[in-house]
Amino acid sequence: MLPSQCSLCLGHPRPWLKDCRPHCYERRENGIVELGRWRWKLAAGAVAAALVTTGAVAAASGLGRSARHRTAAVQVVPPSVTAATTVAPTVARTPTTPLPTTRPAPSTTTLVPTTVPAGPPASATLAMAGCPVAPHPPITGPPPWHPAVLVPDASLPAVTAPHPWRSQMGAIGGTGMWIWQLNSTEGGQVPAIVKRAVEAHLHQLWVRVGDSKDGFYGASELDQVVPAAHAAGLAVIAWGFPYLYDPVADAHWTAQILAWRGPGGQAVDGYSADIEMATEGVDLTARRAQVYLQGVRQAAGGRLVVATVYPPIGSLWTGRYPFVAMAPYVDAFAPMIYWECSDPRSDAVLDIGRLSRLRPVHVIGQAFDMASTGGRTVAPSGAEITAFLSASRVAGAVGGSFWVWQHATAEEWAALAAYRWAA
Repeated sequence: MLPSQCSLCLGHPRPWLKDCRPHCYERRENGIVELGRWRWKLAAGAVAAALVTTGAVAAASGLGRSARHRTAAVQVVPPSVTAATTVAPTVARTPTTPLPTTRPAPSTTTLVPTTVPAGPPASATLAMAGCPVAPHPPITGPPPWHPAVLVPDASLPAVTAPHPWRSQMGAIGGTGMWIWQLNSTEGGQVPAIVKRAVEAHLHQLWVRVGDSKDGFYGASELDQVVPAAHAAGLAVIAWGFPYLYDPVADAHWTAQILAWRGPGGQAVDGYSADIEMATEGVDLTARRAQVYLQGVRQAAGGRLVVATVYPPIGSLWTGRYPFVAMAPYVDAFAPMIYWECSDPRSDAVLDIGRLSRLRPVHVIGQAFDMASTGGRTVAPSGAEITAFLSASRVAGAVGGSFWVWQHATAEEWAALAAYRWAA
């Protein structure tokens, strides 16, 4: 989740990197660039006109704390993992009376660029301090860590379609915040974490508890966080970082997370896998992602499995990133939309429009600055946070959260607290 290893992808003479993610795409204030080559050009705020006319830029209101987990039960029917797949519409969000809903799984591998409305009015302009970012020399750094042993593809188990399952999407509805290092989050004081989350009207906490290096290391964190969060009406989504050098072993430590039980048999409300690429040390292929996620789905049963993914832009959307291969095993996608100097509204609308053809979408926004990677030195404003959430909700996201708690500013927290994610 944290921007890193920029030296492996910064070859462009004007590296205004959005966040130095391993796909190394650029999102400038006037468009989207990947590795210095224009893939899709979006006029700044290109979708904002449509959003303004539908009320997307206005602050939403409505969903109260008592309703935070209301949602429809979803019958998930996985496709054959070897068949061509066409995507189905996203399930409607939060009906007043939850009813079972059947959602067909994806059914085509043909992905086409989304048509983007154009011509935002001048009033749709979003002021963004610290933009544009001045050009700077490439940043150097050590190569990323990865496991020492790569299990060969020939030794991986066969991939099969999962059995249909039922799950509740309410845990990832509404707003949330990501916790990376618990000790750096409100000083590691869980009562303070829960208090701030409640004051900000959050619906869920995303807590890192495992990775390929250390396995499931976060049992003590869950022992503290889950009972306190649940008592306050907050859901807890555990998350981990699989490097996929041994996807079966990765699925094993993930199963341990899902098997964790606290007082009274309490468990996490779901699990999210942070699916990265080679410049983060990950050996990502469609096959390895499927082997891992089929093991996770078997362990999860009907509980939520969310894939934290890259934004569906450029060659990532047209085949370099395995969105379609992962879709049969997950309940939702959570794209990392770190906009830096591009318009967060148009970024959100584009990404949600594409990924919701495969699975429901919970967006992850930017609550940190990019100074450490030579990017924008000013953190997103409260207006940017509100605009991102409003656009995401209208575009069909089930919820929105932010990376990362320990770097979020007071202004960002205030905007989050003032926002109400309407049903």
